[in-house]
Amino acid sequence: MLRPDPGLECGALKMPVDSFTMSPVHEKILAVCLAAGVAASAIASPACGPRRPTAPPGTARLADRLSRADVRESPFLGREPAADPALFPMESVPATEMGVGENGLGLKRKLNLGSTEVDILFAPPKSEYAVEVDIPENGALDFGTGIVRDARSEALRAARPGTDAGVDFIVLLEIGGRRRTLFERHLNLPALRESRTVNFSQNNIALPAGGRKGRIVLLTGGRGDLFSFWTNPVVYSRTRKRPNVILVSIDTLRADHVGAYGYDRATTPALDALAKDGALFLNTYASSPWTLPSHATLLTGTEAVHHKVRYEDERLDPGRATLADLMRSAGYFCGASTGGGFLSPAYGFSKGFSSYEMGQGDIAGPRLAEAAARAAISWLRANADKEFFLFLHTYQVHSPYYSPPPYDAMFTGPSAKWKKFDTVEDLGGKLAFFKALTEDERRNVVGLYDGEIRYTDDALIGPVNAELKRLGLYDGTFIVVLSDHGEEFYEHGSWGHSHNVYDESLKVPLVMKFPGSRPAGTKLAPAVRLTDVLPTILEEAGVPFDPAAFDGRSLRPVIDGRETADRPVTADVAENVLGFRTPFRIAVSSGRDKLIMNDMFKPEALAAFPAPPPVPPAVELYDLARDPGEKTNLARDPAKAQPARELISAASGLAKVLRTRDAAKSGLTKALEDQLRALGYIR
Repeated sequence: MLRPDPGLECGALKMPVDSFTMSPVHEKILAVCLAAGVAASAIASPACGPRRPTAPPGTARLADRLSRADVRESPFLGREPAADPALFPMESVPATEMGVGENGLGLKRKLNLGSTEVDILFAPPKSEYAVEVDIPENGALDFGTGIVRDARSEALRAARPGTDAGVDFIVLLEIGGRRRTLFERHLNLPALRESRTVNFSQNNIALPAGGRKGRIVLLTGGRGDLFSFWTNPVVYSRTRKRPNVILVSIDTLRADHVGAYGYDRATTPALDALAKDGALFLNTYASSPWTLPSHATLLTGTEAVHHKVRYEDERLDPGRATLADLMRSAGYFCGASTGGGFLSPAYGFSKGFSSYEMGQGDIAGPRLAEAAARAAISWLRANADKEFFLFLHTYQVHSPYYSPPPYDAMFTGPSAKWKKFDTVEDLGGKLAFFKALTEDERRNVVGLYDGEIRYTDDALIGPVNAELKRLGLYDGTFIVVLSDHGEEFYEHGSWGHSHNVYDESLKVPLVMKFPGSRPAGTKLAPAVRLTDVLPTILEEAGVPFDPAAFDGRSLRPVIDGRETADRPVTADVAENVLGFRTPFRIAVSSGRDKLIMNDMFKPEALAAFPAPPPVPPAVELYDLARDPGEKTNLARDPAKAQPARELISAASGLAKVLRTRDAAKSGLTKALEDQLRALGYIR
């Protein structure tokens, strides 16, 4: 048995630890904070962080390889332009992805175009970049060409009036001193409007026979004050050897409202069919009951104690490795279609994605799932010959529960009071989530929520699976479907999410369909976490990584039957998060026994609620095997004294660390504020 040192540290903060002998379960829970505390600081350190993946032979991301020596001609040579933002497009920043390499001139950038953020290699005329590559067998060059016109480019043009001839884009291949033109196109300067305008073209060209070294030369010609750029130029082999990966996050989807988990309504036929082709994890837990920190956990494989994103104005540290970052460095093409909001690039989630799209329409609209499917199918068709990682996210199931006919009445009946329900407007305001409804009204709300789920299943999951099969990609693709958190329907006296850490907020679906549909139809009972998804994907994709750099662990031992024990679970919600006036709450679980520690409501907070909140005790303990609804508090049960002490000690230590705030600020734009307002998060 391990006796912890009372001065043992978690990160930079000391954790007081009682000097009793810990059980193996307690050691595992405490290790969530302690063992990965070393890894958390190591992630930004090349010496001990995640091993940098190596792209497979034949894959060359030209922007990453570009050094100053490869810049043969540029308006920026001979000066240091990176410190002058006026020389670069608006809403563009230097790239921070792993492996981006030398970027002293600031040419490697992220460009946000409103609904889409893209990787660009900035190339104002006249520019000439020459990058050495190995030409692969069955090789191709994929790239985009574009011109952005904004206030900065107009200011430069006004200082030197001239013609609006546009930009010539030329791609050459140099081998043995000879040049061969592979591509040549002229793009006109886009029309001038109050907002930014873009003229863009996506291109893919075959390369000559492989097995030789050469240089890809990217040329732009025209006026030197035009903002022209290349997007993500990559040499790759069309002969795929590794599995493709699709990660789908259906925001706000409870596990117990999915057919594969035993729900008695036909909410998810397509997802249920996918589960029959793969593995269904019966007890999967999020580490937070709301979108932003939960996705930070999912996409970094770390808990909040390490990624430090727990409030609406916090964002991921730009130096932290993300799932897309690691996949990109290993040669995968990485794209995303999300609902924006708390998945906005402002929070750091676009890191690693060459294209990060947020154009699903009005974030509170009724057809978000269809828009997500259209974006996904379009992207799949354009990238079917590549090894890719696609991340899909939709707010469709999130309040307001608002789906198109016939889904708006599919589970409610003709006499239902509501065909659309908003947990802010229809309850009476942002802080009205403790308001009681009649049982008929509650069933009405649940029915609308279930209609949203069925619509998402029909409009997104089914069509994407069908398109994968049509393209011949289904068998070779690793598909992961999950949610970031659940939803409360007054089981413990409140609606929505972000308020509590009961299982209705934390227990989420997790379906993994592996290449070749192995192991088909498997149902796995051990408790697992969203932190475990990232290392599982990396392992399946063959991407090297350092397991010590993440809080999660690959689920392969669980799938193979080599691990049958529950994994320790931790979750929390910060005090007054999103301005909801609710207190800090934390949960720790050994799988069967779950402990919740609750701070008390502040008196001024209690006065703000139009309906009084239930006031839970400081400590709650539940036996989840016997009481999955968390109704009987066993905190004072003598038979549970030992697990209670162990869990309280672990929760207390984590709580001290989690109460600190030192994350980078997100910098909310007005557009992002409008999206969050539509979701009911801000006034």
